[in-house]
Amino acid sequence: MKITFVVPGLNLTGGLRVISIYADLLSKRGHEVTVVSPSQRIPSFKEKIKSFFNWKGYKFQTIFDDSFFENSNFEVNLLKKNKEVTASDVPDADVIIATFWITAEWVALFPPNKGRKVYFIQHHEIHYWLPNQRVKATFSLPFKKIVVAKWLASIMENDYQQDDVSIVTNAVDHELFYSPERSKNEVTVFGTMYSQRQYKGTQLAFDAFCQLKRQRSDIKLIVFGIEPSEKVERLPIGAQYFSRPNQEQIREVYNQCDAWLFTSSSEGFGLPILEALSCRTPVIGTRSGAAPDLLSSGGGILVDIGDVEGLLSAMEYICNLDNKEWENMSNSAYKEALAHRWEEKVVEFEKVISIE
Repeated sequence: MKITFVVPGLNLTGGLRVISIYADLLSKRGHEVTVVSPSQRIPSFKEKIKSFFNWKGYKFQTIFDDSFFENSNFEVNLLKKNKEVTASDVPDADVIIATFWITAEWVALFPPNKGRKVYFIQHHEIHYWLPNQRVKATFSLPFKKIVVAKWLASIMENDYQQDDVSIVTNAVDHELFYSPERSKNEVTVFGTMYSQRQYKGTQLAFDAFCQLKRQRSDIKLIVFGIEPSEKVERLPIGAQYFSRPNQEQIREVYNQCDAWLFTSSSEGFGLPILEALSCRTPVIGTRSGAAPDLLSSGGGILVDIGDVEGLLSAMEYICNLDNKEWENMSNSAYKEALAHRWEEKVVEFEKVISIE
């Protein structure tokens, strides 16, 4: 098949990473794949003001990065313009896949020769800074829809009366994220990802760690994110921060940790959960994204969204585990991760987009 992905831009978000993985695997399975993206968009004056004052958690994402698409075995068409993608910008194809609400608006206007229309939904993008009525309208477009988590399928069915929805959950690259069997550290090491977006819950993780640090000295925190070190806000004293690490470095971070803190209040899936589990690192996660599904088999602990006391209690639990107890939890984490492989997911994805 000729398959086109239309993306809103190139960056280091988890959603773009998933798209790059599917584009690569579909290409390797013999399909002719093209990814089309506008160039980096310049923020408007209003967006600059909202971002500067962090209005209700708003941060304009100005960081352009095509790392996920470097040395690809499929075509990446980065347009010179930074506005909407039009029909003349994309090749004729069998399937065209919208990947974000605004790309769904664009694709809705394309003629049939651009391909059967599929909407790949990785999050329910209802945020203060988005035109939510327009966002919601895209979920009712007559596209075949693929979602990455059960909760998104429920949203599509219950809120938008969409019954043509397929669930293809995300996976993890086990050749990239792995760890030999290991023991618990003498000093308990926690890890988390830094983001300036409030809904990612970074401050919740920092607050819980600082509270626990006041109670006991035998803990450590490792953090990574895309922000340069000088822009990281309220990093706990003594925490180690890695700016824009590559995938191998991220694996090493996971491998140093006794537990990974996933603290989002709103998440489509949550790739770091699977990556940590695949590195035999238990996860303490809020009830968002795929956490309720991935942490139900013993490889982690679920806490309520925004519950700093619950997070603190779970962290204390990890600290108090003896080595054998931690190893059992670590093995359960790894066993859960083994059930999620991209080689299997691309077959599911391919099957869905092949249906006429």
